[in-house]
Amino acid sequence: MKRNFSKTVLCLIVTMLMVSIFSGCAKTDNKGAESTPSITATPDASAPASAAPTDDKPDTSKAVNLTMYLLNDKSEDIQILEDELNKMLQQDINTTVKVSVLTSDAYKLMLTSGEDFDLAYSADWLDYADNARKGAFKEITPEMLKKYAPITASEEKAKLNAGIVDGTMYGLVAPLTNYYYNLFLVRGDLMKKYNIPDIKSLDDLGVFLDAVKKGEKSIIPFNLSKNEGWMLPAVLFGNSDLMAPGAPNSTSPIVIRKGDSSLKLNYSLDIPEVVDFMKTMKEWNQKGFWAKNALANPVSLYDSFKNGKSAVAFSGTVDGANTTYFDFAKEHPDWDVKVFPAFFKGNVDAYSAANSAMVIGAKSKNAERALMVLDLLRNNEKYNMLSKYGVEGKHYTLDAEGKISYPGPSFQGGIWGVSNDKFIKTPAVTMPNYADLINDEKTRFKANPLVDFTLNKKDISDVAANLANLFTQYGAPLFMGFVDDVDKAIETYKQKLQEAGVEKYMEATKTQVDEYLKNQK
Repeated sequence: MKRNFSKTVLCLIVTMLMVSIFSGCAKTDNKGAESTPSITATPDASAPASAAPTDDKPDTSKAVNLTMYLLNDKSEDIQILEDELNKMLQQDINTTVKVSVLTSDAYKLMLTSGEDFDLAYSADWLDYADNARKGAFKEITPEMLKKYAPITASEEKAKLNAGIVDGTMYGLVAPLTNYYYNLFLVRGDLMKKYNIPDIKSLDDLGVFLDAVKKGEKSIIPFNLSKNEGWMLPAVLFGNSDLMAPGAPNSTSPIVIRKGDSSLKLNYSLDIPEVVDFMKTMKEWNQKGFWAKNALANPVSLYDSFKNGKSAVAFSGTVDGANTTYFDFAKEHPDWDVKVFPAFFKGNVDAYSAANSAMVIGAKSKNAERALMVLDLLRNNEKYNMLSKYGVEGKHYTLDAEGKISYPGPSFQGGIWGVSNDKFIKTPAVTMPNYADLINDEKTRFKANPLVDFTLNKKDISDVAANLANLFTQYGAPLFMGFVDDVDKAIETYKQKLQEAGVEKYMEATKTQVDEYLKNQK
């Protein structure tokens, strides 16, 4: 999750989506929470820069340089982050960090190649649990936490448990709560021009996009990039009571209805809402709501909107939308940007606890110092503010009440895996419906019993890989409307899923879901 977000990825739809295809939503192994290490600690922030070791203090007399990999867009803010972070780390714990950003494909290659690294971002949608099981991350013991990350060690046990896989802790999840509540940012001037009073449904959005397509020849209404196809199925699942247990919603062949107390598993292609949505996306595709080369378009929706080439942008959280709103408003006040929920109806989920985390590389020779860095980033306000908001005076300012404003473009160098509820700042100035949106997500929130369920694919790895490949070949084009006949394409996709062993995948999921729910009682 990115700052106030976090920000769920392809060969055909999105690079980010395919990193996470059929990966378990890896908070913890289904049984892992039953065997949690006992953790106690004294909350102590850090050691002096050149401190000699004592019985209860780490040795920081030796200068150490760490490597950190983040999943982020390339930005000059990454270098600013590194420079400012190192000024503080050198003084506090005699440490520097080299920060590098990776694409999702490069991130996956980095882990599978066994590269030596010290710190990295991870998440359930980046196969956190599977990568932990494969030995990509170093174990974090209670003793290590107590000595090198004492403030983190004293955190609520349930939060720490989220990093446990098969009884072993491999990562520290961000101490952050976020609702799964996506939003559209829309050109209000064009809504007024074409007499679109409000957008309260998918049909309303379609009417607006159609008006823009017909009347604004220089604009592609919903100008998705090759990395943003996930937004469409996100809208489908966010507007229904469907969810995919243990897998990204858009890519899973199996779904449940959250309102079904039995939590019965269903094949997604047998669900009328899924089929109807695919047919709607086919219509939108034919009308030209996104480009014919969308699967190869490198320009993000944010940049297309900012440059006047899209009438719609997208945000993952209300606070993220608020920041983006002012980014656009400063450059284009005449656009009268409006913000609407992308999930027009139904209950709202929270993101899983493991939606954003930091890990230590299995080969790291400086795991102890890496833990000290994480303890500071997570729990020291100065460090956390830098990792989330950037440099005070350049990226943000605080008023006398501690409310935040952004004098220029918002910070693009965040370390999402350390975001902390304690240090989130209330905006000094908000978009007109900010309070209404915050209230809406809170009012519609309903706890989901499977939001933290993790699918262990160890015994079905070949099947899962085959299903992932089939999604690339058959599923992705259906969600983007790049098929000639939706019904025929669905039948072909179903047949291929059966041949690939989807029934075995269903059986494994049911067994693990039943065991998970049993352990939650």
